[in-house]
Amino acid sequence: MTSKILFIGYGQITKAILKGMQGALVGRVVSIVGKDPSKIAPFLKQEGLDFVNLQACDKSIDITDSVVFLTLKSHALSAFTYIGQASAVLSALAGMSLEILKAHLQAPHFVRFMPNVAAFLGLSATTYYSPNPTPKELIDLLASFGTVVQVDKEELVDASMVTNGSVLAFLSLFTQALIDSGVRAGLKHTQAEELIIQSFKGFSALLATQSPQEISQNICTPAGATIEGLSVLEEKGVRGAIMQACHAIAQRYKSKS
Repeated sequence: MTSKILFIGYGQITKAILKGMQGALVGRVVSIVGKDPSKIAPFLKQEGLDFVNLQACDKSIDITDSVVFLTLKSHALSAFTYIGQASAVLSALAGMSLEILKAHLQAPHFVRFMPNVAAFLGLSATTYYSPNPTPKELIDLLASFGTVVQVDKEELVDASMVTNGSVLAFLSLFTQALIDSGVRAGLKHTQAEELIIQSFKGFSALLATQSPQEISQNICTPAGATIEGLSVLEEKGVRGAIMQACHAIAQRYKSKS
């Protein structure tokens, strides 16, 4: 497969993927194209990625023999005309079906994937789907900025927004609430923040060997403080509210055909 990689789009997810996959870019010709890709230039310089070529374009984009990463806003896909045949198209466009992608671009391989911004650290949780066997090189590119999970239905790429794409925003909200709770109880903000960060690290490690239910059971003692707190969360419907929020995300990003 070609050594040319072309990013169409230059927002936060493009930055995250470029930073996370930096090691996989060695020896490749990498370009970013869009209406004003110079906006990403300061980031590229700061992160040592200034070998990436920037190409301003108003109308037509030549995708010939390139592995194309679609990382622009979904509604902007039709703003350009795509000339030539790509080696492969990897699309991170939420709600944009393969049928629509194939109406705009030509390539022998199409892959839809859903990353998250932890790609900055090479820790993205990424789902992907392709109707045909995916070449190992493409899977390796996706794996270069995190863990990849293959799903067997296209609609599950959009559904995975609730487990990887949007979940970091939910965890951020929950984390801030926990830090504020520590402050309310008397800790300094810096102390509460440090303890919560370490608690998340410990929780992540525990999840590698235990289920969430097992972790909870090991913490909750009969008539103890933790089970009392959990009962309040259940009484307030926190579990149901999270599920409703996730359902709203999944409905919002159902693929349009």
